[in-house]
Amino acid sequence: MELVAHLRLSKQALIDLAFFCGVPIVLAVLSVVLGPYAAIMGGAGATVYVLSLAIVPWCLTGLITQWVSKRAGRRLPLWLIAAIGAVAAGPLVSLYVYGVNSIAADIWPALGTLVPATFSAGHIKSAALSEGRAIVLWIAFVVIFHETLGWARFTPPTKEAIGEDRFQLSGAEWTAEDDALLRSLIGSGKPPRAIALEMKRTVGGIRARTAKLGLRNNRLGDTSAG
Repeated sequence: MELVAHLRLSKQALIDLAFFCGVPIVLAVLSVVLGPYAAIMGGAGATVYVLSLAIVPWCLTGLITQWVSKRAGRRLPLWLIAAIGAVAAGPLVSLYVYGVNSIAADIWPALGTLVPATFSAGHIKSAALSEGRAIVLWIAFVVIFHETLGWARFTPPTKEAIGEDRFQLSGAEWTAEDDALLRSLIGSGKPPRAIALEMKRTVGGIRARTAKLGLRNNRLGDTSAG
């Protein structure tokens, strides 16, 4: 049972890595290959520039969306949580992009031919289009990862899931592995509450199984406490 839980956590961690690193890197590489940046900055410079504009904003949006998810609970659908997170992250991302572009323009003056003057009509239009594309991409990838890979990063847990996380094995059948783990934990002198927390069972279940197996917790000196 512990192995299953560990594998489930490992899968979610791998999906996190793919989403927060793999997706923006792939998008950045496509931008370098298909965009005009390499001609101005060179391959290495364009790669660093585009990656800085891809990974950091992507992760910032992830942090804001996580915050929105926790506040919204189960009241909003996932796509709307992702949309609100992307829109809310917009000002912070725009400020970051402005800073990166300012630094890049000092290093590569020719970049100014690609980036419209700040606060000009062209700049506002370009920023709006870029923001719109980013929001659509964010929502699409969040939903796709959830639907196809079972990604639960921004999915608010149900009451049933919360109860399962607290006592995943409550009332479940005891296996030989469970009994061996229980004997080991009792042998280490842990009290029933600590054992219940580690095995994700109720204290009553631990006490009942301890008594049934005829085990004794020497630390407490109480056979019924297990």
